[in-house]
Amino acid sequence: MSQIPGADKYTAAESIQEDRIADDLTFHKLPEDFELDKVTFEILRHRLGQINDEQGTTLKKVSGSPIVTDAYDFNVTIGDERGETVSFGPYVMYHASVTDLIVKWIINHRSENPGIEPGDMYICNDPWIGAVHQNDTVVLAPVFHDGKIFSWVSSTLHQVDVGGNEIGSFAIEDDDAWAEAEPVPPTKLVKGGELQSDIEDLFLRKSRAAPNVGMDLRSQIAGNNVAIDRIQALIDEYSPNTVKAVMKETMDYAEESLRSRLRDMPDGIWRHVGYQDVAKAGDRSVYETSLAVEKRDDHLVFKVDGDAPAGVINTTYAGMRGGLVAPVLPMLCHDMPWALGGIYRAIDIETTDNIMVNAAYPAGTGMAAVAGTWHTVNVSTQCISKMLSASEEESEHLVAGSSGSWVTMNVLGMDQRDEFFVTQFMDPMAGGWGARSHSDGINTAGIFAAPGGAATNVESTELSFPVLYLYRKEETDSAGAGKFRGGATASMCYVPHDTEGMEHLGSTFGMAVPTSQGINGGHPANTARYEMIRDSNIEDLFEAGTIPEDRSDVDGDLEVLPPKYKTMQGPTDVYFSIWQGGGGYGDPIERNPERVAEDVRQDYVSREEARRTYGVILTEDGGVDTEATEERRKAIRNERLAATKWGDDE
Repeated sequence: MSQIPGADKYTAAESIQEDRIADDLTFHKLPEDFELDKVTFEILRHRLGQINDEQGTTLKKVSGSPIVTDAYDFNVTIGDERGETVSFGPYVMYHASVTDLIVKWIINHRSENPGIEPGDMYICNDPWIGAVHQNDTVVLAPVFHDGKIFSWVSSTLHQVDVGGNEIGSFAIEDDDAWAEAEPVPPTKLVKGGELQSDIEDLFLRKSRAAPNVGMDLRSQIAGNNVAIDRIQALIDEYSPNTVKAVMKETMDYAEESLRSRLRDMPDGIWRHVGYQDVAKAGDRSVYETSLAVEKRDDHLVFKVDGDAPAGVINTTYAGMRGGLVAPVLPMLCHDMPWALGGIYRAIDIETTDNIMVNAAYPAGTGMAAVAGTWHTVNVSTQCISKMLSASEEESEHLVAGSSGSWVTMNVLGMDQRDEFFVTQFMDPMAGGWGARSHSDGINTAGIFAAPGGAATNVESTELSFPVLYLYRKEETDSAGAGKFRGGATASMCYVPHDTEGMEHLGSTFGMAVPTSQGINGGHPANTARYEMIRDSNIEDLFEAGTIPEDRSDVDGDLEVLPPKYKTMQGPTDVYFSIWQGGGGYGDPIERNPERVAEDVRQDYVSREEARRTYGVILTEDGGVDTEATEERRKAIRNERLAATKWGDDE
């Protein structure tokens, strides 16, 4: 409950209030005695998925933003008449896992005034209603048939800047929503198929990148229109009852498939405590969230507690819910439809009010997607992995912590064409995935909660913005050690090009505490880091025909930037950032020494890390010194046995 009068109206709706629905608004209902044959079900279930795919492809092709066209930081959904999600795209999962809340809110609060009619679309970026944070703008549309709401479609994407005090709308020096971009509750953006210019103007007027945001809004509308057209064509071909029966059966199938898997697994409770460091610029604290996942027969209960809201790292109930369910899908639902309308029936969430990951208005949520929600993904990943580890049959599907934080890099300035620009670097999409119980993690695989995401192309970034990359490369010793090591991550290093410089705003967590955790004795991955080498000798290196292969090849004054920072980058300042790899699985000294030797040859592990952590001693030519390795591993075991218990006096 918010202490701000009137704010509680703008609360995520998990159910429709029947008495609030306008008398003239009706929903298509499937007759109870309608029978659907299995062949038609399979054909149309995949047709709906194909429509969803075309919806996303349309959005990508119309958008002009590298965040969308290159990194795929968006998602699209198809739902039933009440917004229950039937299908969504392979992009950012928690974009798609909250739109049902917004649909229900629209039905509860907009059916009477201004009404819900054919050709309408609503825009929403209100985190308390259902958007993950203000940048993640959602456009939702009802699909009508014979005057009745048949289904809903939606598209969500990260708009590069939607207003507020700071670049990219990340108000890192403030404590509440008043300094951030204004949250917009569901508002009719398109009426009867026509874009409402006054509403568009209200939204674009706040942005530092209005043309870009305007194009992205049109891409969302275009994607929705394609989905609407294809659904209506499917109805015409197969009948409304057949299509609706497929939607309902898909959700039922997903529910029963998940429940069946849970029934075959041991009951129990699995816990994890996760941390975020630095709530805003200048802060030096660490904040905790605790999660317990209880498996009861065929049901999961997520119990969430933690610290009170602080700075800009909070998320709302919607963002928390999306973060909790994101690891459930690839680890528990990997071979079934991701029909969230059915999957949610097997999940309950019990949470303390007004905590960091369930914040009340007006807590700062501008960073929610890459702070509180991402942090929730981390703790949920650990609990689900621990639960799977307790099941002999399902342990092969667990994944250790992956890409434990997002390294936000927002910049603005004048580009090489003397035009104003604002952008966010999307290179951190190349994070490392965690190890599994039977194999190493995948190097620079991407973001675990965004399986369809991709890192932007270096050449595309250099073409669009005034930067020159020195390198983007995989980093040695960035993967969590283990019997199976995590996936290595990457780093980026660049200088301004053909510009006098640019203004930076950076924001991340996982610098003080690594947040890609290992599992079953596996080590965590690296921590994130920002650096600026001031007044470097980069121009001298270029004149000598040298391109640095590592930041250590560049001389200058090193400035290590904090997790939340604002700064300027001049023409000779070299910028460096590294994000997180994947956590390991199992005890590192149980790793096959030959695999460690190969890791060293491939530069994924240094010789010193091989000796210190894996207990593997290598010969001068890179082979394994078997006798020395056995002695080193014996010494590590003895050190562990002789170690003082945590908290005990020596």
